[in-house]
Amino acid sequence: MELVRQKAYRKTFEMACARLMEMSLEEQAAKAGLELHRSGSSVRILVPFFDETIELGIPGFSFEAAGVSNITLTTKIIILHYLIHASGAPFRTDLVPYEDISGCRSYLPVFERRVVKPLLSAFGKARDAFVEAGKGLGGREEEYGNGSFTLHPFPRVALTFILWEGDEDFPPSVKVLFERSIPAYLPLEDIVVVSKMAATRIIKQARKTYVE
Repeated sequence: MELVRQKAYRKTFEMACARLMEMSLEEQAAKAGLELHRSGSSVRILVPFFDETIELGIPGFSFEAAGVSNITLTTKIIILHYLIHASGAPFRTDLVPYEDISGCRSYLPVFERRVVKPLLSAFGKARDAFVEAGKGLGGREEEYGNGSFTLHPFPRVALTFILWEGDEDFPPSVKVLFERSIPAYLPLEDIVVVSKMAATRIIKQARKTYVE
């Protein structure tokens, strides 16, 4: 099963590379809010990705980041999809939950299983650890719930994570909010993927902080 999945990911990656090469790299980088440098036929695109910057080299489709020895295939695909899908639409600041994004409601159980439940398990009664982990990833602290912050997987994609701590009367809860403009920058199926990446990073950051 894992081999089949890897082959499918590789095919998706190759299709994304081919699609991007059919587009104007300068135009797509501008729409995505990314810095591009061209030298002859070679292009370097600097992609801020959470708290790091990944350099995409074209035409070889190399991916490099300081201090990162292995950039996963999933990350590469998400970056390519962001570049391909970026429309340059105005960045909307009105926030909506996942189920209110057009076309996503039927996938809410998947989103909650992959994103919300791991965060609840890690931070249900740990507001300070939750907020500090977000800030440790470069997040901006917000004033929602008992603790909240906003992360930017990409310059024009933002995720706001909100925690309500549990007490004797109510169980803890977590909500993730998105700018309404997110479908103009990521395919719908990638919204769960990038949210899961964010949740995983938040949990790892909290563990790192605790150990240190």
